[in-house]
Amino acid sequence: MPIEWVRVHDLPDYVYFNHSAHVSRGIGCKSCHGRVDKMAVVFQVERLSMGWCLDCHRDPEQHLRPRQWVTRMDWHPAPDEQLEQGKQLRDEYNINPSTDCSTCHR
Repeated sequence: MPIEWVRVHDLPDYVYFNHSAHVSRGIGCKSCHGRVDKMAVVFQVERLSMGWCLDCHRDPEQHLRPRQWVTRMDWHPAPDEQLEQGKQLRDEYNINPSTDCSTCHR
């Protein structure tokens, strides 16, 4: 039997969000959704507010990981290595997130 889909995040209609744009750049599922693999009932971990999203667009290094590990919930570098690795991945993947309003508001 398929798992019943229950919406946890409900963004306003004027907000455009594309999962593939984030996943293909190395943003792990855990960054926005938390450790869903450990949740008995899935709940909202992050507010996904405009300010929260803009913080990530301005400084994505804290959330970047190698693309092959984006769905791996238990992946994490050593605590003191995330920012350095994030900087390297940002350069390697040529990541330059827009903070222009029209990126997310359509």
